[in-house]
Amino acid sequence: MRNMNMVLIMLQEYLPVRNPTLLIRDNVINKYFIDLAPEISEDEKNKWNQKVTAMSRDSSLALQHGMILYPDEPDYLNLPCSNSLKETVVATVIQPVIYQQQNLPLCILSLMVTLSNPLNEIIKIVRFIADMLAVSMIARGFPVAQIQDAYHEEVHIPRIIDNIVGQSEKMKRLADIIRKVSASKATVLICGESGTGKELLAKAIHNNSLHRKAPFVGVNCAALSENLLESELFGHEKGAYTGAASTRKGRFELADGGTLFLDEIGDTSISFQTKILRVLQEGQFERLGGTKTINVDVRVVCATNINLEDAIARGTFREDLYYRLNVIRLDVPSLRERLEDVPILIQYFLNKLNQQANTHIQISDADLIRLQNLKWYGNIRELENVVHSAFLMQQNNTLSFQDLPKSAPLRQKQPVKMEIAPPAPQSPLEKTDLEMEETTMIGQALASNGGVQIKAAAMLGISLRQLRYRIKKYGIVVRKIHSAKQD
Repeated sequence: MRNMNMVLIMLQEYLPVRNPTLLIRDNVINKYFIDLAPEISEDEKNKWNQKVTAMSRDSSLALQHGMILYPDEPDYLNLPCSNSLKETVVATVIQPVIYQQQNLPLCILSLMVTLSNPLNEIIKIVRFIADMLAVSMIARGFPVAQIQDAYHEEVHIPRIIDNIVGQSEKMKRLADIIRKVSASKATVLICGESGTGKELLAKAIHNNSLHRKAPFVGVNCAALSENLLESELFGHEKGAYTGAASTRKGRFELADGGTLFLDEIGDTSISFQTKILRVLQEGQFERLGGTKTINVDVRVVCATNINLEDAIARGTFREDLYYRLNVIRLDVPSLRERLEDVPILIQYFLNKLNQQANTHIQISDADLIRLQNLKWYGNIRELENVVHSAFLMQQNNTLSFQDLPKSAPLRQKQPVKMEIAPPAPQSPLEKTDLEMEETTMIGQALASNGGVQIKAAAMLGISLRQLRYRIKKYGIVVRKIHSAKQD
């Protein structure tokens, strides 16, 4: 490091720079100590290094980009410096020396600039020196450490699969299913409430498949009108409609060879579902305004937050499409069903925010327990927003909850009672005893399953089509009666 000491002295002599300092990382305890500093005495250097040793964590570990600190901003490193020098400083340049992206800085360069005019030029020079120093240190065998290992050494964040964190048994079982089915190209249906992480599961399926290097393309079906959605998925030819100035590929073509994720598939129209069904069955479609048949090889993963079986009973979702999608079904548990994962998720979100802001905000044990006991009707999305809000309101490096969230449903869903009307009066000669018994059994099955015909059919051991035939044959009428609003 003798040559580096000469570089620091030359910077001081030829540029309006003071207090140039090089901090080196201790590879054992992962902290940065002053190594070279021409203007700092040995006594001051030792005191500062002892102070760093006593700290629970070195904030410099999260430094991934250069920083320019002006006099009115907090001193990031708080290096020894006289008051008279501080009065002449216009900016402090802090530059991490990083060999590869995502790694801990090998060391850190810091210097104070006393004139504002050449500040941009000085920043460029410091970056150049940092790059050359990184290459030199690696060539001399200086060990490289990953920032993730050091930054999270105090709090281990368990991952279930891919980017999904947690440790609950329900999520582990879900991960086991994903590992088993990822190699297949079978269609997957992901069911769960809004905010439970269905898209993350879809990406995990893709990332663990044999086609992980192929495209993963997603589209939210509920965010687009039917015409726009059709154009978005199938593409269009030039002149297909007003404004179609050129031919455009759709999401099916863009995902060819990979995975297409259709979010909120339950919110699409019956006519659109018919078009989706054809692509799933035949792997073919035509662009809007075109006649050429396009063949694609795409694995389709769908997600919905509505009960498709109820939608089938209401006539708003095609039964044949449901069976075509429901080859592999993943039911994602709500956060209320995996409260043991709440502390892990909180720490995960907090770590991300700390890394982005180069801070070390923490959460008190009392708040952690209180948050774990809430009912998160907004699921993981609600939890993340609560942590982010508390992070912005932090006090004394601790998350600050002005009022702990009173998590509750945004609207109380009204319970629905199903009443099965008795069959239309018929002459005893028109029905055999067997038919009368069958009518009674169908009525009981429908009542037991809230009027959901697909569930009643499963209970009776017959197909949905057979059940509907008998309902029509025997004149069984199913009426929905909503109960009065309850407090």
